[in-house]
Amino acid sequence: MTQAVRRSGPVAAMRWDGWLPWLWLLPATIVLAPFFFMPLLLLFRNSLNRDDAVALMVPDFTAANYIKALTDPFYLELFSNTIGAALLVAITATVIAYPFAFFIARYARRSLSLVIWAVYMPLFVSVIVRVFGWMIMLADSGLLNNLLLRAGILATPLRLLFEVDGMLIGMIHRYLPLAILPLFNAIQKIPDELYRASSNLGATPVGVIRDVVFPLSIPGVAIGLQLVFAGALSDFVLPQILGSSRFRMLAPAIYTEATTNMSVAMAAALAVLMLVFIIITLAAVSVLLRRFAPWARSV
Repeated sequence: MTQAVRRSGPVAAMRWDGWLPWLWLLPATIVLAPFFFMPLLLLFRNSLNRDDAVALMVPDFTAANYIKALTDPFYLELFSNTIGAALLVAITATVIAYPFAFFIARYARRSLSLVIWAVYMPLFVSVIVRVFGWMIMLADSGLLNNLLLRAGILATPLRLLFEVDGMLIGMIHRYLPLAILPLFNAIQKIPDELYRASSNLGATPVGVIRDVVFPLSIPGVAIGLQLVFAGALSDFVLPQILGSSRFRMLAPAIYTEATTNMSVAMAAALAVLMLVFIIITLAAVSVLLRRFAPWARSV
């Protein structure tokens, strides 16, 4: 009997240790989960209703809003514009972030805290303040055009403000930290011994980055792409303020449908489709990485 009790003790402790992390998460889950899932359920229920010119939104259970969103050329253009812009922002931000993340992970050891602080700081600045800063920078008589004109690079100012190009510049600037931080974390984990071993075996600096650093940093690349793509896809402020009315994107269109057109059910359907597309994209990237890059299990 005593031996049975002694044997059950470690087993029970192991079982308790397995449940303990979930118990730590329980209070936050109780507080956050209802306020996360309940609005989503309400949004989905509203998307199945029917818009009416007089009664605004009539209770119903129809997929007409989804069918219209996926077949109407106007809404298809919204999706194509938004997906294309989000992909461009995600890829450009990752390309810009990679050499910067590599530099601070490998060479900015003494000033690392200062550099990381500089990367984090824009995330704490209100996006409205940053947008107005970019409006000053991108105006026809703004700082960027003045510098290019005085340097003789341009003869006439570039039209950037309230254009797609200016919007993309602002979005890349806004989401660049979300690309830098995962890349920095992935590159910093690569042991110094691998760099030395690669060099001793005859690899050039470019070869080390191509054959060693980049494959091992793919998890950081994937996470950065996912974060930037999801953020840019659902961005409202920058397309609304910096963008062009000739290039409509999804988030401002959802706002217009709900407030100006009074099509609340249609706006809800567009929002649900946007969330579904983000979830499918993030899941697909993770599955592809685990299939073709087995070392990227941390994604």
